[in-house]
Amino acid sequence: MKHLNLSANFLTYLENGSLSISTGKKPSMNFKSIDNRRILDVIDIPIKLDKKPGLIKQLTEAKTLAKDLSKKNITFEIHLKGEPVLKLGKDAKPKLAKIVTLSSDIEITDLKKLKKLSDLI
Repeated sequence: MKHLNLSANFLTYLENGSLSISTGKKPSMNFKSIDNRRILDVIDIPIKLDKKPGLIKQLTEAKTLAKDLSKKNITFEIHLKGEPVLKLGKDAKPKLAKIVTLSSDIEITDLKKLKKLSDLI
């Protein structure tokens, strides 16, 4: 069976534009695509997931996506309420994340906010 990398392909094909998601009248997420940058800004997640992997497992699983994005010259940034938290792909400059994930394509820009984001999702 052929492996389809839907998430990397999805982020690659979106060249320019934006999308806002709201729940009721409250904004939840904003997504922007500008040239080779994709930015997801998480403002609020109104639901809680019961069973979710831990933060280190989530980062390790993001390794394949980050590597695919680097190959395609795409940078995917995840923000929490407008502040950068995580960077995957081409422009990632790993420091701490490289020790945990063994990846050169994942950068944690704010560990405290990443933990908050992980708790939200």
